[in-house]
Amino acid sequence: MRALYRNAPAAVKRAVDTAVSRSTRIPYAGVAHEPDVFLRKTSRASIVKKYLHKYLLLKWHGQTRLQLNSAAGVKRWLWIYTGKRNFGDATMDMSGRALLKGTDVEIDLFTLPNLHTLFEEDDVFRNVFSDLQDLSDRHYDAILMSEYNLPSIRLKTKHFKTLPYACLFQYFYGPDRNQTSFSHAAINHVFALGYSDADVVSTSKPYLATKPQTQDSVHPFLPHERFLALAIGGLDANRTYRHWGAVLELIDRANDPSLPKQVVLLGSDNGLAMADELLNRAFRTLKITSCVGKLTLLQSREIVAKASLFVGADGGLMHIAHSTPTPSVSLFSDREPPYLRLTEQCYSIGIQSSGDVDEIAATDIMNAIETQLAKAATRTFTA
Repeated sequence: MRALYRNAPAAVKRAVDTAVSRSTRIPYAGVAHEPDVFLRKTSRASIVKKYLHKYLLLKWHGQTRLQLNSAAGVKRWLWIYTGKRNFGDATMDMSGRALLKGTDVEIDLFTLPNLHTLFEEDDVFRNVFSDLQDLSDRHYDAILMSEYNLPSIRLKTKHFKTLPYACLFQYFYGPDRNQTSFSHAAINHVFALGYSDADVVSTSKPYLATKPQTQDSVHPFLPHERFLALAIGGLDANRTYRHWGAVLELIDRANDPSLPKQVVLLGSDNGLAMADELLNRAFRTLKITSCVGKLTLLQSREIVAKASLFVGADGGLMHIAHSTPTPSVSLFSDREPPYLRLTEQCYSIGIQSSGDVDEIAATDIMNAIETQLAKAATRTFTA
């Protein structure tokens, strides 16, 4: 491939370079990403192949001529998000919609069924759908695609073939990146909102919203005193922390009056065994309450929103927690650089392990907890 590239005509080289650049480089200043890391382990041939597959599909179905250069004058949008199925990625990838609050843009969401409940209480999306039949009598001016992945292209060409469209992430695929900042920057660009690159990056954060009934529903689970929200369990072994007992022992023995002595455990059913272990421990002053497996994700978000601090490992609940004003301590394995997962507005201390997240020392987490609580005493957090 390298030999063919070296001997290729200049026009072919330019086309290859364009395909690689569009696939691996984010065009917005300040959005952190790692194209060079990706390019060191991925052949240009495979990148160009993926790029051409998507481009030619769009071209074959007559879509390239429908792409909008400007969203000016377009009012009714349908955002289709059929990419990653997990809650953390979806929360970050769609976070830029927060910039549309207060504008006259009308936007609905069509997404995967498992993501429906995460966004159904949203205050930016007017409606959230996950069944195509629900769209049969609705009319839109344009489609907003998150990215040119094959499911989105198929959905666009089959069901919205004649509608103009814009795409946030375009052909970008592969390199690790800060999805939250990328989402904000792309929304700012597509809708010509006029924010500077620096402002977009400095103000970006994950975004979710809940309705009053969800906010009220968690009151029976809330302690009457200040508390820490602790996310336990996990699906991936390298992102699951198993030494929470040691962390809680350090909190229990500490004489620091700023440390809350109430802890609320959060997580899904995969954290039930850890919750039982922690509940069966004998602490001197620490009181543990478990909500593991009892709450929806949006209810868990409301618990975090009322906590003094959130502590948890990289995962969906961590990103959901970062959509609140609550400061946090976030744990990462060696595979997830914190600067690509956090933003300034997350108010988080990221601790990265040299291996699996389980290798982070309990004392390091304790030090970060004390640092965050000291900062919180002098800072006013805003949503």
